[in-house]
Amino acid sequence: MGLEVQRMTDQILQSAREDAESILIEAHKSAEVMIDKQKELAHQNSLGEVSPILKKGEDEAEAINKTLIADAKKRASWMVLFEKERLVTSVLEEVMNRLKVFSQSENYLPFLQKLIVDTGIVLSGEKLEILLREQDETLPLELDMLTKKIVKKTGKETELTASTEKIKSLGGCVIRTYDGRIVIDNTFSDILKRRERELRFEIAKMLFH
Repeated sequence: MGLEVQRMTDQILQSAREDAESILIEAHKSAEVMIDKQKELAHQNSLGEVSPILKKGEDEAEAINKTLIADAKKRASWMVLFEKERLVTSVLEEVMNRLKVFSQSENYLPFLQKLIVDTGIVLSGEKLEILLREQDETLPLELDMLTKKIVKKTGKETELTASTEKIKSLGGCVIRTYDGRIVIDNTFSDILKRRERELRFEIAKMLFH
């Protein structure tokens, strides 16, 4: 993903910069036209008082010029920010696509088993229910082995049960205490949601700094 994303980054930002420069050039042209019109109007209406009216016209045109340039710079800045935000979002979407592919790979099972153990340890063991995707129901999860790992870390008697209730997700699991009072959602989508702000910052830092 690295080189492809970098190329896409360069293309998008180059386009944004070119558009921003175009906006500034047009703003300068518009301002110059207004200055010329103000000068012409001052000459036409001066009636022998060209200098004072011309000076007033130039001052007014200059004020308009500054306003137009400031507005153009703001628009250019927002355009670049918008393109950066769009790119960061596209990278997050690519992450989701990669996770979807990962959930269908041979590496997914050991990852899921580790996720179950880590979550079980956070919940301090005891009677726990695992909620999985329907397509993960046939995975050869070694619940006895996972239970022993949780017991070893928590020192508490633990029982893991696969719930008949299924979740809709790209991958991962939800684990809850048997009484349902504590639930930890470690599905891919929820993990990304919890870390979205941090991920956006890291992606932006990687791409734009």
